[in-house]
Amino acid sequence: MRERVRQFRHAGRKPTPADYALARQYLSPELFDLFAAQHPRDVVHSAATARWLIERGHTDPDLVAAGLLHDVGKGYQRRADRVVYVLACHAGLVQRLAGERSRFALRRAVYRSLTHSASGGDTLARAGASPRVVELTQLHHGPSGGDTVLALLQEADAAS
Repeated sequence: MRERVRQFRHAGRKPTPADYALARQYLSPELFDLFAAQHPRDVVHSAATARWLIERGHTDPDLVAAGLLHDVGKGYQRRADRVVYVLACHAGLVQRLAGERSRFALRRAVYRSLTHSASGGDTLARAGASPRVVELTQLHHGPSGGDTVLALLQEADAAS
């Protein structure tokens, strides 16, 4: 829970030119457009995830690209949407609260959070991302299953 409080406190940070420069270095123009279209807090988080990997010597282009793009499926979400999602997960109610076609924005946002790995992977595949970037994105919230590259992405995601 301490980590979630830290995330909440830092959620208002704005992307910097360095965040965009890092993404331009590793992403094609089509993938950069997806990176830049994320909510500003996701741009900051994704750039921090990629930096965490690079600072530790993990410069595989697919891994860094996945760090930059792993949350593209979330779409726009208010801070309250994310708080409700976290609380619903802890209470075991997220499946009941999520509503893809609900008339309530909160329920639609919870659905996007719940399914963002799969939908993000689909979006990346349509934009021409490598199969490995798609796979890492789709699996980044599941068990690593011995995939050390996926485990690195998950560690970087949690640390940033």
